[in-house]
Amino acid sequence: MTGDGAWPLANPARPRQALRRTLERIDERYREHFGLAPVGPLLYVGLERHDGAPFALGDGTRLEPGAWIGRLHFNNARAAAVDAESRLQAGVRFARLLRDSFGELAERARAEASLQQVVLFEGITWLRAHGGQVGFDAQPLPHGVRRWLLGVHFRLLIWAFAPVARGSAMLEVVPHRFRISRRALLESFGATRRARAANRAPPAGATR
Repeated sequence: MTGDGAWPLANPARPRQALRRTLERIDERYREHFGLAPVGPLLYVGLERHDGAPFALGDGTRLEPGAWIGRLHFNNARAAAVDAESRLQAGVRFARLLRDSFGELAERARAEASLQQVVLFEGITWLRAHGGQVGFDAQPLPHGVRRWLLGVHFRLLIWAFAPVARGSAMLEVVPHRFRISRRALLESFGATRRARAANRAPPAGATR
């Protein structure tokens, strides 16, 4: 109690800090359990076989039962904690980190024997559905307990790590499954694509 008889206010940062530590430990245990390896600043990848029904992506890639999948896990704490002063700035910086991560994934998919057999890569995140122009297929998870639990988890991440993305961002959380075929990954993020982009860039000091 303070000298004027009032109770001191609790430090509002403490619950957030405690939640951050808890979520980081959960994420760490998840990565250890599934043997996920880091790829760039925002991704982890593991391997598993597809045990569902056959299906095809828009580019014609077919996934058959038993085919290898690259299971992607986003570094959720890093994604939510992008240093920025506004949602727009956070989005631009996040996009750059994500592009770097998929560029590294494309290079490893091309060079590493363990990833050369992967037919497609997929992961689940709360990020808005986008990326169709570079080969991503994004579908909201079906309604049910899993979607609800993931929604709660993602909202906790935003509250704990993303001070510029609270409020409306909490209401916009819809867990989506993102998929990209090996072909689209290499075409959109591989070294050849980056070389073409570099060749199109104007020389230093040039104006348009």
